[in-house]
Amino acid sequence: MAPERVLRDLLRVSGEARVIGELITGRDGNNYAPGGESWKCAFAPDESRFAWSCGFRKVVILPWNRYKNCLLGHRHRGQSDRNNTNGEGYEVFAEKINIDAGFPVTSLAFGTGTPEQELVPVKREYWTRFNFSKDLILATGHNNGRIRIWDPYTGKLLLELTDHMKPVTDLAFAPDGSLRLVSASKDCTIKVWDMSDDGNMFKTLKEHPGPIRSLCWSPDGRYLCSAGDKQKVLLWDMNSYSLSKRFCGHYNNVLSCAFSPDGAMLATASCDTRVIIWDTSSGEQLRVLNHMNPPPGVIYMSGENNSVVRGVGFSPNGCHVVTICCDGFIRFWNLMYEEDGPESVGSALPGDAMLNCSFSPVGGAVSVGHASGSVVFFLAPTMVPSLLHLSRMSVRRSLGDITARDDVVLPHTLKPYLQYKQW
Repeated sequence: MAPERVLRDLLRVSGEARVIGELITGRDGNNYAPGGESWKCAFAPDESRFAWSCGFRKVVILPWNRYKNCLLGHRHRGQSDRNNTNGEGYEVFAEKINIDAGFPVTSLAFGTGTPEQELVPVKREYWTRFNFSKDLILATGHNNGRIRIWDPYTGKLLLELTDHMKPVTDLAFAPDGSLRLVSASKDCTIKVWDMSDDGNMFKTLKEHPGPIRSLCWSPDGRYLCSAGDKQKVLLWDMNSYSLSKRFCGHYNNVLSCAFSPDGAMLATASCDTRVIIWDTSSGEQLRVLNHMNPPPGVIYMSGENNSVVRGVGFSPNGCHVVTICCDGFIRFWNLMYEEDGPESVGSALPGDAMLNCSFSPVGGAVSVGHASGSVVFFLAPTMVPSLLHLSRMSVRRSLGDITARDDVVLPHTLKPYLQYKQW
């Protein structure tokens, strides 16, 4: 079935996801030289910066707090973003930082040792000594197994970390300000680095039988999820650095994982055409988001198919999930609805493939990196969560799964809601 017809069919039952901005390399997404892909994009926790891996060793850092204001006009696909100015005529791209990372970039991540609410963007001077405990830092992972740490205000190389034997596939900083960096690799290991100790690698986690594809921290920094080949989804206790739980249910390699903002749910995207949303505490499957309708049989799921789900992410309010798929579409799923289909659908750049997706920290936009190295920004769905849902998130964030505790007495009808079995 032609992609145009599939999109028309999807839009009959859902809305259209709106494109609000593009960063275009000009390369062909279907006929490109290896190394030109945008494998990862990242927002700084305070939304001050946006890092874009645009291929061929190049990383561009933009002032996202200014650039996002240029997107508020909801520009349509095809409009140029090259000379964007804000309302005062300020040229946004005058502040961009270009980094030649030295090697092809396979992943990147922002980190900071300062609590997010205290992190204030500053203009760095060349004589200022870098303070890992206070300043924003950028880590890049490379195809030769190296990890490089950068000053995102100047583009200066600060550290190089070497221990992986194969390409680094994902990076993630702990959200608790501890400056712990975790890295995943095709060498089947997870490394834990202490950036407050000059990047000392102090732990190696080994349980994956194949390459690891994705990492994500729980919002409180207590748990780490790792997903990879051979259907593996593992949950690690990062206080004891031990394996805590295995999630079993996928039929093919798992490519992406993401926690909900309160840590109560975990979403995993797989080559089996599905996204599974799990209860983090019990490991129970709460929802399954199918990217083929009707869902294929298990034999088809475990083999090659055209509906591999490459990326997944939760919105900051926990009401929506975004997914990108090899069928060329981005989908926004409203978890508040019981319907199985997506709420809105968008398409990749013509003749291109989507490789990664990320919600901005406070919502409003979703970035999608492409095989050509380009990035497209979609308008994130807007929704005012109910007071009941906000209360549930607050309880789960601060107290965890209180439904499993003997010292808390709850009404019988409230437990399914707190466990996200009811919306």
